Amino acid sequence: MDVILDPFCGCGTTLAVASKRGRRFIGIDISPTACKLMGKRLRKLHAKYEIIGLPRTIAELKALQPFEFQNTVLEKLHGRVNPRKTGDLGIDGWIELDVPTQVKQSESVGRVDVDKFETAIRRYGKNRGVIIAFSYTKDAYEEVARAKNEEGVEIRLKTVEEILKET
Repeated sequence: MDVILDPFCGCGTTLAVASKRGRRFIGIDISPTACKLMGKRLRKLHAKYEIIGLPRTIAELKALQPFEFQNTVLEKLHGRVNPRKTGDLGIDGWIELDVPTQVKQSESVGRVDVDKFETAIRRYGKNRGVIIAFSYTKDAYEEVARAKNEEGVEIRLKTVEEILKET
């Protein structure tokens, strides 16, 4: 039996057609976001498939391109990505019930970042939000406490490690 190869399979149209026609297939794409989309599409068809190479460790997540990192983190939290990649006014996406979220692919996120995010939350008329990063400074935690006590804005600081453990 022939095998269909799509080396740039994107959202998986060729793979879906091959599956519907009972053909074996191999799809390749560099984007973890595209691979996850393919998986959802093939799952709906009850196709037999395996996705190899999705990022699963801290080191693999650190190596992702910035927008792929954002997409991966928000997907793990069942959130939605802000369609604006630039000029997003400080909100990368939303989790839970429209909770503004900022995803930072950095270590030692500090007070300045928390302060800017507080401004972004207010701009959207919200009083709570979540920042996700690899680690935070002591000043970041102090700014979170200040924002809550003085401004009534609740900001949660989550680490990528916590997210990996939760999912």
